[in-house]
Formats: sequence, C-alpha cells, structure tokens
Amino acid sequence: MSGEAEAYGPEFTLAYSTLIGDVWGSDAEEAKLQQDPTKYAKEKGLPVEAGAVVRLDRSQPDGLLKRSELVRGWSETPGTHILFVPEHALIDPSELTEGELDLIGAGDNNNNVCFFVLA
Repeated sequence: MSGEAEAYGPEFTLAYSTLIGDVWGSDAEEAKLQQDPTKYAKEKGLPVEAGAVVRLDRSQPDGLLKRSELVRGWSETPGTHILFVPEHALIDPSELTEGELDLIGAGDNNNNVCFFVLA
C-alpha cells in the first residue's frame, strides 16, 4: 500500500466522518472547531502535516461529499488542509432505505461517498 493510500484510507475517512458528526451533534464541538480548526483536526485524528494549517470550508454542497473530494481538499495544497464541514447535515436518515442504512452501519460505502448521517 502506498504512503498516500495509507494516509487517506479507511482511518482517514472514519476520523473525518466522526469529526463532522461531532460538530453537527454539539454546539460545544462546533465552537472548538471554529476557534482553532488545526488543533481540532489534530485532536480528532486527522493527519495534519507538521507546520500545516487547516482551513475550514463550511459551504453547503449540492449533494453528498465524495471521499475523493475530501482527500483532494486535504492533500492538494502543501501546507494547507481544507476541511469540509457543511453547516447542515447533507441527508436526513428518514430519507434512506433499510438497505442504505445497513450499508452505512456496516461501513460499506465503496470508498466513494461519505455518508455523514446523524441517527
């Protein structure tokens, strides 16, 4: 496995998803993120390069975030990591089928789409 694949594999996706869920689920977590995105990302287990800064992007996308978009934002610019944390949840769990909920619960999203869903 290459270094990039290791750095941005399942652990990266899980840490990123957990961070977003924590921010969406708690005003206190959102305040910590807003106060110091770099420190917050490190605390949540994201691979922040030494000396790099984390720039927060709170824009609301038109659809679900793709893993490739998250990795590109995180790794594309040396010294700067873009952390996408939309203002609001991207989908409502009540809109998902039982099969989709089972896939999310099992962690099987084909590494293409990150389902940021709060139950």
